[in-house]
Amino acid sequence: MIRFETSIVIDRPSEDVFRFVADSRNNALWNSAVVDVTRISDERERVGSKYLMRRNLTKGPAKNIYEIIEYDPNSKFSIKTISGPTPFVYRYSFEPKDRGTKLELSAEAETRGLIEELGSASRLLPDWILARLVKRGVDANLRTLKDLLERRS
Repeated sequence: MIRFETSIVIDRPSEDVFRFVADSRNNALWNSAVVDVTRISDERERVGSKYLMRRNLTKGPAKNIYEIIEYDPNSKFSIKTISGPTPFVYRYSFEPKDRGTKLELSAEAETRGLIEELGSASRLLPDWILARLVKRGVDANLRTLKDLLERRS
């Protein structure tokens, strides 16, 4: 199991940042691996809502089903995969910061899923290196999110 935390400040109100991140239809706009996300449960976006996420990973196409496990509008949003090759939990928090929002992400991912995603050679890497590799990709995605949202203002 790897864990890491990261954050970014986005020059937009917390409500705007939360709304955009929590709307699964936007994931492919800022997450480089995501092809699309489709809601597969009948509920509106709330705790228990389930989604099919299709991604392009290093080893090819992958599908995960994830569930919203925490939904506190404008404050917290968390998802957990419940099937697929890359088990993870992502916990986002949104905090007003000056004129914008501090977005923090706390992440956990199963090492076995990362090895599938990154290829068998990654089996030789210690967890702390795997965490840095994943965090580097997440940080790039958060910079894309920041650029996208700040351009929309």
